[in-house]
Amino acid sequence: MATVQDIRFELGDTSAEFPMMTDAEIRYFLYKNDCNLQRTAMDVAKSLLLKLSMRSDETVDLFSIKGSQAAKNYMQALKMYISNPDLNRIYDSVMPYAGGISKSDMEANDSVIDNNIIVPPTKSPSLPVNGYFEI
Repeated sequence: MATVQDIRFELGDTSAEFPMMTDAEIRYFLYKNDCNLQRTAMDVAKSLLLKLSMRSDETVDLFSIKGSQAAKNYMQALKMYISNPDLNRIYDSVMPYAGGISKSDMEANDSVIDNNIIVPPTKSPSLPVNGYFEI
């Protein structure tokens, strides 16, 4: 059961002075994802990316705020978080499955009338007796 603080630690939004997401926003995502840490962290990260992408570059006197650069950097970090199995715990429970490879899978698939199947020429009832196609 994830908490707002868990999500903040997961995504690095730990600044007490300038948090990127409010507690209410994080609670919304926690409620939406049944307090699941991985799914909530992904939703909050995507939301943060959208928020950062709306920031522009501003200059006031000597000070310059590079909002677009923050969005680019966060997007790179988010891509790394999503694609790196060491950082993203969603990959811990992934189990690969390749369907239709075993003969029992193929026969079960062919027996369903709703599926479109391709009948191999050797099983085709219209195949000539001599085994060759006629043109």
